Amino acid sequence: MILSRQLVRNNEGGKTMKEKLNAFIEDFKKEALLDVIKIELTANPMVGITQSKVGGHFYLPKSACVPTNDKGEQLMFLAQINCEELPENAIYPKKGIVQFWIFGGDYDMGNDYENPCSDINKRVLYYPTIEDHFSEQELTTLYKPKGDEDGDLCTPIMTDIPLSMTFKSEKQWPLLFDYRAGAVFVKKWNSHFPEQQVGSLCEINDIDEDLFGELYDALEIEKHTQIGGYGYFTQSDPRACDSLQNYTELLFQLDSYYGDEDYQILWGDSGVGNFFATKEQLKHLDFAKCLYSWDCC
Repeated sequence: MILSRQLVRNNEGGKTMKEKLNAFIEDFKKEALLDVIKIELTANPMVGITQSKVGGHFYLPKSACVPTNDKGEQLMFLAQINCEELPENAIYPKKGIVQFWIFGGDYDMGNDYENPCSDINKRVLYYPTIEDHFSEQELTTLYKPKGDEDGDLCTPIMTDIPLSMTFKSEKQWPLLFDYRAGAVFVKKWNSHFPEQQVGSLCEINDIDEDLFGELYDALEIEKHTQIGGYGYFTQSDPRACDSLQNYTELLFQLDSYYGDEDYQILWGDSGVGNFFATKEQLKHLDFAKCLYSWDCC
């Protein structure tokens, strides 16, 4: 099926295409809403050891060890969420700390392209209670993450100052890079434009890139660091694969972040990292073999 530019550009039924597009966009933003917790990052050298943060010193109970890969090499601490700091939500437990670790020994940074659920070079850990734990001074001795051949850590964290988190609950419409958005978009588009039926989101981009750009800009959001809601990707959603479509719950998404003068978080070329879980994993608070991926432009 072919969309014509004339249909896209011309006036119809007394309404301009611009007016019809605006009506579609407003309607789409009310469709299939998901709860999301938006995260604001702030450089904070004083953030506590048990508080939510990206980078810095992490919570490690004295009954535990720094996680390692199958070669015994330490993983790199990425972030932690103190559940008691979160607004009311149906994703995280009420108490405890959830941590995210990745391998810093090569540029893949824990990404396993063949098996994105593998825990060999990444880990999601849940500590249900806060116990007696190592101090910052003790962690400095204990924590020796594996770097590359030159000893440099491959990491998206570009600052030595930890980034504290503040949280805000919102509703989020389907973001176009999330594989689930396509079906929602097509159904809504075809109801608004019965004379211009499409079978996929790509059909609009193939026929009229300018129109697709307008739609993308209107339906895009500025910041993507969040818990819950829809996933954001710069390339493609790995969950488009049938075997991964049960990983519906966005545990944590960390977007590249430009601070006052430079990048504080940078995944490759302005990319994003995501951790997803299944509903069953959340039910049992078992985060082994969550889905992890990162991509960049």
